[in-house]
Amino acid sequence: MNAFQAWLQGAVGKSRLEEVLALLLFCPMLILMLQNHDHAAFRASDINRIVVTGIVLASYIVIVKVQVWLPDVLVRFMAGGIRFMRDALPFMLCIVIYTNMHNMVHIVNPNDVDPMLAEWDLALLGFHPAVELQPWVTEPLTDTMAFAYSLFFIHPLILPLILYWRGQYEYFRYTMVCLILTFYLGYIGYILFPATGPKYELAELFTVRLNGTAITNQLEFLMNVEISERTRRDAFPSLHNAITLQTLLFAALYVRWYFWLMLPLALLLFAATIYLRYHYVVDMLAGYVLALVVFWLGPKLERAWNRWARLY
Repeated sequence: MNAFQAWLQGAVGKSRLEEVLALLLFCPMLILMLQNHDHAAFRASDINRIVVTGIVLASYIVIVKVQVWLPDVLVRFMAGGIRFMRDALPFMLCIVIYTNMHNMVHIVNPNDVDPMLAEWDLALLGFHPAVELQPWVTEPLTDTMAFAYSLFFIHPLILPLILYWRGQYEYFRYTMVCLILTFYLGYIGYILFPATGPKYELAELFTVRLNGTAITNQLEFLMNVEISERTRRDAFPSLHNAITLQTLLFAALYVRWYFWLMLPLALLLFAATIYLRYHYVVDMLAGYVLALVVFWLGPKLERAWNRWARLY
């Protein structure tokens, strides 16, 4: 083993599982951005997001290294804050990578599978659910669904914070590792199965607009413009369904009162993915399967990684 291999093995051994996964995704994403910065898929908002991603990654590296750079007495004084930042930043990095990934999918794989997914829905149900829901579309219901859908990033933040605050660090780690792993596996799904969702694939079948109040319109603006509706491919699997179900499962396991509080909002979110025309039913099912597999596998991977890392 040469010096570089020894250094790399030691660096990986001192890292956490989600940290290695973040670097494995961030590096090719950065290369793609540099190679295709003038591609039609990218706009100023896309460049800004990858700059933010880089800032978060740099902040994370500083947090990891600060324990080496600072005097021991200062490190001990800041130990709680440093630990929290190291625990929190990988999730933040995961989210900012998410905002970049779905716009790059079409560069890696330009072959959309929307017709196939729509056919799968027809084969499974005999109809397109989002189309059949049109008679029930109302402004108050659209506002309610848009609000529930917007809680996608809130649910997986609150539960880990509760566990962290209660000092249940092992449960916190299992929850965070599984959520982050689900996100990253979902990104791979986006690349393998690029899809825009029924809102665009089945546009000619929709005769009723999803009109809401200013709140809904602003949320739709953020979804469709600030995150590039022209280029985004983030339907299969549905991470809205996967992450929300997984958060529910961990809440049922570790914080039962939060499970009951979250349950009605989560059910609304599940329904909103169809009502708002963002996902096919097969997207939802794929998301549920992903959530269940990682819920079972994630803690085992975390324990195995920790055993291996202790060797270094």
